[in-house]
Amino acid sequence: MTVPSVKKQLVVETSVERAFRVFTDKIDRWWPREHHIGKTPMVRAIIEPWPGGRWYSVHEDGSQADTGKVLVWEPPRRLVLSWQLTASWTYDPSFVTEVEVNFTAEAPNRTRVDFEHRNLERYGDAAPKLRDEIDSPKGWGAILDRFKAVTAAQKFAMIYECTPEGLAKARDYIVAHRARLDAFHERGVLLMAGPLMDGRALGIFTSKDAADEFIAGDPFVTNGVVAKSTIVAWTEVLD
Repeated sequence: MTVPSVKKQLVVETSVERAFRVFTDKIDRWWPREHHIGKTPMVRAIIEPWPGGRWYSVHEDGSQADTGKVLVWEPPRRLVLSWQLTASWTYDPSFVTEVEVNFTAEAPNRTRVDFEHRNLERYGDAAPKLRDEIDSPKGWGAILDRFKAVTAAQKFAMIYECTPEGLAKARDYIVAHRARLDAFHERGVLLMAGPLMDGRALGIFTSKDAADEFIAGDPFVTNGVVAKSTIVAWTEVLD
């Protein structure tokens, strides 16, 4: 039985190097949280960056669930992954279909992404139904749309300014402040944070709403450690 591959093509407005990095190293930013086979909610998606590396998810109970592994790792041009989920959506190390992604530079900040999920005939009698599912509006098309959106999305920089009087109170609230940083980073909405050399502090968020939410409940803000907070749009070129 011959079953056509699922093929998609999209263009992302970024360099080929960054497109490859976002697809692989940053998969946790765009992989849908509901797409997993774990027993508890997914907290992280990971592709290990080497041939033979695992493609897997980490879950709230600390367990891990495999999806497949890296078959070809040729940054920034080509990636081939095994997809080892059966028709019953369970992982089987002896079952292999392949996902190939090619990245082609069309301009310095414009990349064509060609995607193929092949070998679907290996699902046997279930192959036509499985192909329809993964090619449905909720399948690879929607997943790759999320990748495109994350790749192109504008980020937001939060800048804190403090007075000497405010900084004198920081020690009393640093543990709660750090816990809030960690919680927002776990959610994937805070990408990085830290002090600047001029005494200010910087945080990079995936959305203005996330930055606003962080500031509203940050103990450093509510207890007067921070004298002024500013949010500005920030264009990500390298990450």
